Amino acid sequence: MADENEVNAGKKRRVIHWNPDAGKQEERRRWTWPRIAAWSAGGLFGLLLVAGLVIRGIKLVWGPDVLRPRAAETVAAAPTVEGASSAFISRAKAEQAFELASKALKELRRLPTDHPSQLEQLIVMEKSFTQSDALMKAHEFARAFGLLETLNQDIDAFSRNVKAKGEARQAYDAILLRVKDLEVARALAPGRLEAAFEAAGAGRQLMTDGNFTGAKQVFDRGFAELKQAEQVLQAFVRDNLLAGQKALAAGEKDAARKAFQQVMEKAPGNEAATLGLKRAENIDRVYALLQQGAQLEKDRRFADAAESYKKAFALDGFSAAAQEGQSRAARLEKETRFAEAKAAADEALKVRDWNKAIAELQNALKVYPQRTEVQAQLKSARESAHRESVQKALARAFEHEKAFQWNEARAAFNETLQLDPDHAEAKDGYKRTGTVIRALLQYERYIEAADQLANKADFQGAIRRFNEAMAVKPAYLQASDRVQQLQALLMAQNTPVDVTFKSDDETWVQITNFRAPKKLQTETIKILPGNYEVVGRRRGYRDVVMLLQVRGGMPAPEVSVICTVKADK
Repeated sequence: MADENEVNAGKKRRVIHWNPDAGKQEERRRWTWPRIAAWSAGGLFGLLLVAGLVIRGIKLVWGPDVLRPRAAETVAAAPTVEGASSAFISRAKAEQAFELASKALKELRRLPTDHPSQLEQLIVMEKSFTQSDALMKAHEFARAFGLLETLNQDIDAFSRNVKAKGEARQAYDAILLRVKDLEVARALAPGRLEAAFEAAGAGRQLMTDGNFTGAKQVFDRGFAELKQAEQVLQAFVRDNLLAGQKALAAGEKDAARKAFQQVMEKAPGNEAATLGLKRAENIDRVYALLQQGAQLEKDRRFADAAESYKKAFALDGFSAAAQEGQSRAARLEKETRFAEAKAAADEALKVRDWNKAIAELQNALKVYPQRTEVQAQLKSARESAHRESVQKALARAFEHEKAFQWNEARAAFNETLQLDPDHAEAKDGYKRTGTVIRALLQYERYIEAADQLANKADFQGAIRRFNEAMAVKPAYLQASDRVQQLQALLMAQNTPVDVTFKSDDETWVQITNFRAPKKLQTETIKILPGNYEVVGRRRGYRDVVMLLQVRGGMPAPEVSVICTVKADK
């Protein structure tokens, strides 16, 4: 566009203004000097008025001192770049320290401060925090940062002290208990317990003053003293236990007792010392038996030697010499025991005494477990014993079944299945006998229910139960006298009986659970034997309720149902 203007700059153009109304508008008024002066004076007055209103509004909104220059700003020189950077850093540090102190104080207020000195420290820190807050609001960030830095250090120390309070209290109780427990070591470690007790007292005083961190450090020094005393005590116990063991090995009864008793004096309840004292009671006899066993071994009387070692071990079950001697002598008897067990097993196999054969073969294998021929004999004997046991159990089951002894038969079939879970005949027999047993139980329940219903004169219910019993009764089972009598009773009470009812044609006559209410004069109804409730009702009269007993083989009853007593109003 600029290039185009430069190219056409030398050309002359004629501008034609197209305005059809040209010359018709009125001529504008011209500016004169009086008019210019009037407008200037009026504009100046208007500007002053507007400025006054604006300043008035600013003071009302932001305060009367908003437009006044600050003293510090008027006196101070123009800030440099380095000064502005330093002021920004001081403010950032102060704000960060203020936030850290605020959060820390909020956590401290939640901690228990039941000690007066702690409460006083907390009050002082709260005052420092309030002062720092005021300095922050006054933009004195450097002073605020210095105060907050000190405050945060105090808060850290205070937090550690509060947290150390519980540990210090526990340490105080623990050190006193530990001093009491290590009282037996006072003579062995002179001065150690006294130093620990003094540390406990000093720590207690520091706790009273509220210096729980210092108290914890003092208690730790006390525990270190107690640790030294404990090590001395442990060394004393260890040395005397070793001396006692040596005395036991030499058969020196008095020396062993003395050593173990010294251990018990310093460590009551010590298991090793308790055991040592117990062993020392018979150590002279044990030592004599050990010497006797050793001499018998030299004479190659291994059985007698094993017996001597066995007696020694019975008196002292912790004697390694007795145990080793017994084992050594027993090894020399292995061949004899194996030969005896093998011979007894062979004899039992000949007479098919499988249980004895298995027991003797097992005894032989205990001596020489790797003897393959004995293992093969044991396997064959077990298979034969198992096969014979299955056959005997199955035969008993069949015998009981033939005698209709179903419970015994089922138990025998179950025994067979325990021996051989996949035995087909035993499975079928177990199911078969179970079915019969369940049928017999059901049969007895039905007969019992029918008998109870018949006793209650519910003959129809009894007949239904009796028929259910006959349906499940096994074919071989003969009816007992009781069942035959019940059957005869039910047959006799299964024929309807004619019962005549008489009324006054005004009373509604109802047979509960048999016939709906009806007015009648005389009517004969066929009713199955049983007990019935007859109810007569008439408006304005009391109900008539009577029990009707209908029995087969007895004269037909005649029942009169009439309401004659007026009801009370």
